[in-house]
Amino acid sequence: MGRRLAREWVFKILFAIDVGENTPQDAIEMVITRPVSEEQKNFVYNHVSGIIKNIDTIDEIITKYSLDWNLERLPGTDKNILRIAIFEMIFCDEIPVSVSINEAVEIAKKYSDDDSYKFINGVLGSIAKETPSN
Repeated sequence: MGRRLAREWVFKILFAIDVGENTPQDAIEMVITRPVSEEQKNFVYNHVSGIIKNIDTIDEIITKYSLDWNLERLPGTDKNILRIAIFEMIFCDEIPVSVSINEAVEIAKKYSDDDSYKFINGVLGSIAKETPSN
């Protein structure tokens, strides 16, 4: 499993929690339906638990940088893609910021509206300009 697939699983889990109002455990069981390695489980679990633990900080950053859009108006897809990328940009020093942005854009192209990837790229680019690079 590549990291893109793991990020897609994290996205689907967060979406199931946020929009579907599932518990984290139920969401994980719904999304990960095949056997995965310990490394894969750890990546997904660490991202999901890290994002949930830091959701207030992450959502404040989204609100600050998504000018003219409040958090409640953002589509669930875009909001959760942003949460993953911002979590990586702020809390995962081992992942280059450019990788987090690129992965978010690619996931947005696959799961969001046609123009969402541009919005996500713009928000993340603004954050990257003001965030110390890792």
